[in-house]
Amino acid sequence: MSTPLRERPPVEASAEPPTVRSRMLAQRLERMLPQAAQVRVKLMDGRTAWPHLDVRATNATGDAVRISRTQAHVAARWIIRCHPGADWALARTFDLRTGSLGGGAA
Repeated sequence: MSTPLRERPPVEASAEPPTVRSRMLAQRLERMLPQAAQVRVKLMDGRTAWPHLDVRATNATGDAVRISRTQAHVAARWIIRCHPGADWALARTFDLRTGSLGGGAA
């Protein structure tokens, strides 16, 4: 007899209100990625946090923005460290204009 898998509680897709720390991070990332308006971050493998990041940047109109691998990893690590309580197995979108972290994908 098998046991049922434990279900995850539903996660709200609403954005977390920006803190002073996240607004400061948004300003730094805006200088580092001037063409980007949002950065989407997701951990591809929850067991190992850093090596398997999926990072995508978009501009204000929603078009994809090319960023280097180094820029992507630095931005993702800073965002994850700024919001340690977020579930990073789900895609999260960090808005560089407001500093808010949302649950939806960019």
